[in-house]
Amino acid sequence: MRTTDAAFVAALRADPTLNRYIHGGDGRLEDQLRWMHAYFERAGDYYFVVTSQRTGEREGLISVYDIDDATSVGEWGRWILRSGSLAAVESVWLLYKVCFETLGMAAVYCRTVADNAKVVSFHDSCGITRRRLLPLHFHLQDRHLDAVEHRVERLDWPALSGKLERIALLTARKVNRG
Repeated sequence: MRTTDAAFVAALRADPTLNRYIHGGDGRLEDQLRWMHAYFERAGDYYFVVTSQRTGEREGLISVYDIDDATSVGEWGRWILRSGSLAAVESVWLLYKVCFETLGMAAVYCRTVADNAKVVSFHDSCGITRRRLLPLHFHLQDRHLDAVEHRVERLDWPALSGKLERIALLTARKVNRG
């Protein structure tokens, strides 16, 4: 993530078709730049731009943050992909790969708005353990919403990695044929 990505980030977050279940934004470049400068100063916060290897185009964003030094557990989120992107599985696979193989984390969890059935189903179908329901966890656009927490432990990573890699490769083949 670089300040040169600020306009891309602001546009994604301001898109009403994409920000229904996230803390959106008004699309103001100066607000995004201010947030990014604060982000660059935080430890334990890694924000990535998802980019297509085939086209070089930016597909979206994904992050791991709030990594606890004592437990080596962190949250991943800030996940948003442009409409029509097929980078969901591969971006999640690569994020977990960074978390477990590069950062050496013990566990990673994500919290999804419970009403976001598409993303909750995505995590479930990948075999990611659903841990708990967090009542009224999110406050978005004047609404209080429940969250579903999914968690992956380091011991679960090898099996999950293989599954996500297979799905990502199948998706890549489909894209390359299309």
